[in-house]
Amino acid sequence: MDNRLLRPLLVVESLIAIVAVFTLWGQVGGQYHLDLMFWAWKLGIGLAAAGLIVAITAALVKSGGAITRGVLLRSSLLLIVAVLAGVVTYYYHLNEPQDSDSDDDTEQTTALHRPAVLRT
Repeated sequence: MDNRLLRPLLVVESLIAIVAVFTLWGQVGGQYHLDLMFWAWKLGIGLAAAGLIVAITAALVKSGGAITRGVLLRSSLLLIVAVLAGVVTYYYHLNEPQDSDSDDDTEQTTALHRPAVLRT
């Protein structure tokens, strides 16, 4: 492959990888938990995963498609980042705020009474 085209293609791949990482994370972990999460966790994990995806692709292109030690190392790091994303999402799942509708269990029943009408 021509080296002039490699960098722009890797930039395009990184933009696609960022969208793919956050879409997958929102679908698997739940968008609600992702919305509760501190922004720095999302930014760090998302950019790390996207960067590792691009690094794996660049290493594969550089080695001619052969799976080298560097590709395996980057793949292992990507797996660790994915597990970290799962752990952080699970933490936010356990610590999500309680619903305000929890008072529904103790419903109050009210009976409608008609006033007595005196007939003479």
